[in-house]
Amino acid sequence: MVSILPLLIILIIIIAIVRMSKSSGRKNYFFGKPIRWLFGGYLAILVICAGLSPLLPEDEKIDKAIDVNNLDRAGIELYETALAGNIDKVDSNYIKKTWNLEYQNQQLAIISPNEEYIETSIIVKRKTVNDGGIDAVYFKSGSSVNGMDISDLEKPLRMKIENNTMRIENPEKLELKFTQFQQAFPISQFTGKGGFSHSHNFYEGTSILYLKVPKDLKINAPSELNVQYVE
Repeated sequence: MVSILPLLIILIIIIAIVRMSKSSGRKNYFFGKPIRWLFGGYLAILVICAGLSPLLPEDEKIDKAIDVNNLDRAGIELYETALAGNIDKVDSNYIKKTWNLEYQNQQLAIISPNEEYIETSIIVKRKTVNDGGIDAVYFKSGSSVNGMDISDLEKPLRMKIENNTMRIENPEKLELKFTQFQQAFPISQFTGKGGFSHSHNFYEGTSILYLKVPKDLKINAPSELNVQYVE
């Protein structure tokens, strides 16, 4: 709602100055040509802003806005579905990358370089046969920054197999740049909206690396990696 309080304050100040100048005989000091231009110009800006402020949008609009509560529920559902082994029921939009790897050895070590903390849960399901292959799927539910969906911008988990060892690394860091606009001071006096807000709200989605491995493959992984098995 547009406020006329700033305009009223200016008018009151002008009236007070006029009365003071008349009573003190200092009219020329208060109402010389520079002072008249100063007050007249600022008053004109306020009047113009008062006319324009009703045309400004009242609500902030964010491109690809998303509800964090919905993201949280989706992440829980993704994790429970994967842990139950029902990945066929997972929304395909959550699939960020897939691998089909040949692997003939009987043991596989899973590590993270330099003991890096891996945020992704690793869920392993054994096949009914020893087919000499590992099928891997990386799932990630939605993420947001300040209520804006950034799911399509995120990078997938990095993973490769060398010398009987699966090396897992966190996704590449995502660098985001935002532009924020605020109303000029004369307009903000009427709309009542403040200046920039520097608070940030980041929600990290649930990520899962789902591995389907040969029936008798022995897996060795350090305790700091969150490895779970589908029964």
